[in-house]
Amino acid sequence: MCGAVAGESHPYDPSRKTRLHIGHIVDKSQGGTDDASNLRALCSVCNEGASNLTLERPSSQKLLIQVRRAKGGDQLELLRWLIHKFPEEAKKLIKPTLDFKKA
Repeated sequence: MCGAVAGESHPYDPSRKTRLHIGHIVDKSQGGTDDASNLRALCSVCNEGASNLTLERPSSQKLLIQVRRAKGGDQLELLRWLIHKFPEEAKKLIKPTLDFKKA
């Protein structure tokens, strides 16, 4: 973290004044809380970048849990996106299912 103080020139971009944000030490998605002991002041640039640096990619199990908890419409939107992203794989997965129903 840069250690910049609110209002001074930002160390990475001197044309900008430093703005402070409140950030989580342990991200809420990783079990962190909004308790004061889990919060810290960070410049806006560091706070925005922190989520990209500190969050691990979720496992397929965690993703499936989130999808199962989502509303049906959101699940369908995700399905459409996956089919669009992986059209050949989707055909391979769907065709055996359709063939099974014909039998």
